[in-house]
Amino acid sequence: MKDSLFGFKDNIEREEFIIAIPVLLFFAWLGYYLLGDSAPNPLPGNRDTVIAKGADIDGDGVIDAKDRCTLTAGTVANWGCPEKVSFASQDADGDGILNRDDNCLHTAGSKSNRGCASTSANLTQSQAGQIAASGNINGAVTDSTGTDLTAFDTDNDGVNDLTDQCPTLSGSVDNGGCPLDTDGDTIADAEDRCPTLGGVAANLGCPADQDKDGIYDTADNCPEVVGISANNGCPPAADADADGVIDAEDQCPQLPGTGTPGSAGYGCPADADGDQVADAADLCPDVAGTIAFNGCPETAESDSDADGVGDSTDQCPDQPGTADNNGCPALSGSPAADADGDGIADADDQCPAIAGQSPNGCPVDSDGDGVADQDDLCNGVIGLIEMRGCPADTGVATTLSDADQQILDTAVAQVAFNSSSATLTPRSKEILSEIAALMKKYPDAYLEISGHTDSSGSARRNMDLSMQRARACAAYIASEGITLDRLFAYGYGESQPVTDNATPAGRRQNRRVEFNLKFP
Repeated sequence: MKDSLFGFKDNIEREEFIIAIPVLLFFAWLGYYLLGDSAPNPLPGNRDTVIAKGADIDGDGVIDAKDRCTLTAGTVANWGCPEKVSFASQDADGDGILNRDDNCLHTAGSKSNRGCASTSANLTQSQAGQIAASGNINGAVTDSTGTDLTAFDTDNDGVNDLTDQCPTLSGSVDNGGCPLDTDGDTIADAEDRCPTLGGVAANLGCPADQDKDGIYDTADNCPEVVGISANNGCPPAADADADGVIDAEDQCPQLPGTGTPGSAGYGCPADADGDQVADAADLCPDVAGTIAFNGCPETAESDSDADGVGDSTDQCPDQPGTADNNGCPALSGSPAADADGDGIADADDQCPAIAGQSPNGCPVDSDGDGVADQDDLCNGVIGLIEMRGCPADTGVATTLSDADQQILDTAVAQVAFNSSSATLTPRSKEILSEIAALMKKYPDAYLEISGHTDSSGSARRNMDLSMQRARACAAYIASEGITLDRLFAYGYGESQPVTDNATPAGRRQNRRVEFNLKFP
């Protein structure tokens, strides 16, 4: 059968065609929908839209890049968000008369008729107040035209304009028609990055943070200076020795230490026996000793003549002896007598009063000038005993000249340090360089460096500080090419004042480092 417009062969073909038409239309619509959705959508409800630079979706004069309420028209002063204005200060019917003075809130009227049209059956302020007070927003209140005044809901939030405290901002019934603002900072929770903390608009609803260090001013002890949370918003405190105790509280700011805050020795190295020698350098850490004996008692380690009998029991501490004879040499004339303690009995010792070597017990004198090699400044050259083995014309000096002594005397007054530290000043380094040159001039001499303080502060702290300063001087002189075996540093704290500590001038004199060049 081909008499139809489309030339169908039979009814089955016609029915198949009819069924295919809606299917084709459906797929055509689906393709249009999908393709159309990929095109830019200018509507503000499309959150996927890429906002062009300078765009202002809500048209409030604040570009979206700076607008905190991009979908709600607001003011420039309130960062693009609506100002919170009470209902009484608004003009619901746009007649130029504020609600508080308008007896016909939703009907445009004249000022002379208190906001009502001359023919209106006006809703008075007292009536509106009664409705708001009773919460009767469902009971109809009509004007002369039959308009239900309670049906007005400008922001469509379900709260009648008569009772809505924010009639132009969508809110909730529980919040009087206003947007939820948990922290009460006038920034709605939807726009507030800190909805539970009262904040400011400049910080997006969070508390102010003037220095931008991530610590709110309410908890920042240094609100105008960038700091760290561990220090309550203040910069990290200085800690020169990196021991975790800030310099302002550290009693030994140049030495890593420990201790209890506020206690004596806080920030100083551990000193279990309290003898002013840190445990790390104390040879007797559990027994109080002296600095000169590395923290040990003088009687514990001292053996001046190295004969194995301690000085405390040695009846001849300056002469090597035997334990059987209480540290004294064996009685003269006995077979074991050895007056010089060189291991060679006096009977066989050609130099019984001078420690020497086998076979004759005399010191080695390679050049035979009468000065033992260990004392001969010109070994290998026959010299004079009074010139310590050197010829008369060698010029090897054994005493300081007056000019050189003046250098050392001047150093006492001029070597100085930064306050409460062992850091040398630039001028002090210049003076120490002169002393190093002096030691090169006298190669056989050694230098004693003695640190002293005034009586300010604790005795323990002063002892540590004086030792640190003496060692700092020795270290600098060593850096100028002087070997450490010629340098001896001591700290005496406040124990050896040269004048009264009662005056600033006196304390200044007592804070000193003394230099004493000596010869063997």
